[in-house]
Amino acid sequence: MTTTTSARKTVFEELVTATKILLHEGILDTFGHISARDPEDPKSFFLAQKLAPSHITVDDMQRFDLDGETDDPRPSYLERYIHSEIYKARPDVNCVLHSHSPAVLPYCFTDQPLRPVTHMGAFLGETVPVYEIRDKQGDATDLFGGSREVCADIAESLGDQAVVLMARHGVVNVGGSVREVVFRAFYTEQNAAAQTAGLQVGKIEYLSPGEVKTAGKLVGAQIDRGWDHWTMRLRQAGLLN
Repeated sequence: MTTTTSARKTVFEELVTATKILLHEGILDTFGHISARDPEDPKSFFLAQKLAPSHITVDDMQRFDLDGETDDPRPSYLERYIHSEIYKARPDVNCVLHSHSPAVLPYCFTDQPLRPVTHMGAFLGETVPVYEIRDKQGDATDLFGGSREVCADIAESLGDQAVVLMARHGVVNVGGSVREVVFRAFYTEQNAAAQTAGLQVGKIEYLSPGEVKTAGKLVGAQIDRGWDHWTMRLRQAGLLN
C-alpha cells in the first residue's frame, strides 16, 4: 500500500489540475495522460487509472515501477510504458505527458520538421525528433506505444530533448516538474500553430542555436506565471475550487 505523504499529495493534486488545464486549453483529448515521478522514490511514478481525463481525481492515482507494472488491480493505460521507459532512461525527468495536441499533429505525418519559431518555443531545441515505428516494427502496426520494446525506442528517439513526436500518432512532452510539462505542452501547441501559419505566409527565420539556448533559459523561468494564469482560467470557468 502506498503511503500518501504531503509531497505525494501535492503531486496528485498537481496531476489532476494539470489534466484540467490541458483539457481546458485544448491540448489533451479523450486519450491523453500525464504522470509524475514519485517524490519519495525515484524508481516509481504515479499515473491515473485508465479513465477519460475529465473524470480523474486524486483517488485515481496508481503507483508504477520503472517497468510500468503496478499491484493496483484497477485498469491501467496501455501506453503506460511510454512513461516508464522515459523515466528509466532519463533520471532528470519528473513528469511525462502523452497527448494528441491538435496543432502539432501535422508534424507527425509530414516531412516538415517542427522547429522553434519564437522565443516561447526555444525549449523545443533546434529540431524536434520524430519516432518512426516503421523503422523496426514494419508498416502493419497499430501505431501504439503499448509495449516496452516500442516505448524504449521512443525514449531513445527523445534523447536529451524536451519533446518527441510519434509518427502518425501524437506527442510526448517531458520536464522536471508537472508545471514545467504543462508550460511546455501549451507552447509546443502554440509554436506548431505559429509555424504552420508562417509557412503559409513566407520563408520562416527559425531560432538560431544561440537563441534556442539563451531564450530557453529566459522563458524557462516563467513556468509559475503560466500555471497561475491557467489555474485562474479554470476557476473563472468553475472548473477548479
